Amino acid sequence: MVLKREMEQERVKTQELLEKVLKLNREIQHTKGKVKVLVKGESLQFYMKTCKEDGVDGRYLHADEKEKAISIVKAEYYNKLINALEERIRNINRLMLCIDRTDPFKIYLSMGKGKQRIVESLVTSNKEYREEWLSEEYQGKEFREDTSEIYTDRGERVRSKSEKIIADKLYNENIPYRYEYPLDIPYFGIIYPDFTILDEEKRRNIIYEHFGLMDDENYVNKAISKIQLYASAGYILGDNLFITMETSVKPFDSRILDGIIGVIKK
Repeated sequence: MVLKREMEQERVKTQELLEKVLKLNREIQHTKGKVKVLVKGESLQFYMKTCKEDGVDGRYLHADEKEKAISIVKAEYYNKLINALEERIRNINRLMLCIDRTDPFKIYLSMGKGKQRIVESLVTSNKEYREEWLSEEYQGKEFREDTSEIYTDRGERVRSKSEKIIADKLYNENIPYRYEYPLDIPYFGIIYPDFTILDEEKRRNIIYEHFGLMDDENYVNKAISKIQLYASAGYILGDNLFITMETSVKPFDSRILDGIIGVIKK
């Protein structure tokens, strides 16, 4: 579900910002009191109020006390931001629970098998959703003329023997996938993941990349850039992004693929 994925991305970004602010807040000196800052032309004047005797605006702070005032102002900002971010995360969590609880297809499933025979689901079933997903036509990345012809059990052409192993394993495990399905990355453009896998229960796409030439420095740099692009688009390693690699010394180990499939099927 697009909305749920967007909320998850927002939660991750908010959590990252919260951790950054918490770190900054720990690094400053904390002093009790309230600071008032007045703008005088190009300069700032600081007044600090720690008790009633300090007057309406507070006691004027001289140059040697300004660092303390600046720390107080920063602490005020950080504390307000921490409270706001923590509240934001709580609200996102509540909204995500609400999205799950009110999912139209889950409402139909909750009716039970007998009642499902009486009422017709007004939303697409998992089976129908899968069939529509698999039937979508798309233009993948073109093959160069000098590329070896390697075909999977499903009859599609792939670029390496390792990719054939992966494709055949997914196919035989009845896991729906698309090979080199175009993915539009915001502010970048179209890239072609090796495999786009359908998570039927959550109705989302999972990206699976196999990097097969990790001996090559230029290839490694491109692989890193691609992983960074996925991160920028909200893909999280081990959740909706999986990666395997190989070198001439360390070939592809299909047992790793078995573990990934186990996670996907949960």
